[in-house]
Amino acid sequence: GPNSMMMALMASGFNGQSFTFSGYLPIEQTERKNKIIQLESFAKKNHTQLFMDTPFRNMKTLEELLKYCKPDTLLCIACNLMAKEEFICTKSIADWKKIKPDLHKKPCIFILGK
Repeated sequence: GPNSMMMALMASGFNGQSFTFSGYLPIEQTERKNKIIQLESFAKKNHTQLFMDTPFRNMKTLEELLKYCKPDTLLCIACNLMAKEEFICTKSIADWKKIKPDLHKKPCIFILGK
């Protein structure tokens, strides 16, 4: 819910004064790619971008972020918030490419920031 968005934003280390929650990414492939590129461009201007996807699409979303975002872009993944196996981590896209967490069927929030 809304509290998880705020918790993820606070834990990300990104700008909490200027941010947008974009909800779910589009389903259609070209629209998804364009939306990711747009969100990244806003994030590079220090306007933090929060979004999510359905739990069964999280791995696809992560793969697309790694494919379409620049290596120096920062991505925070906040997963299973308030659960025993909570996971919140901010890394560059280049670093996420080295270690991909298992996000399948887990509630996640993705945050792009500067």
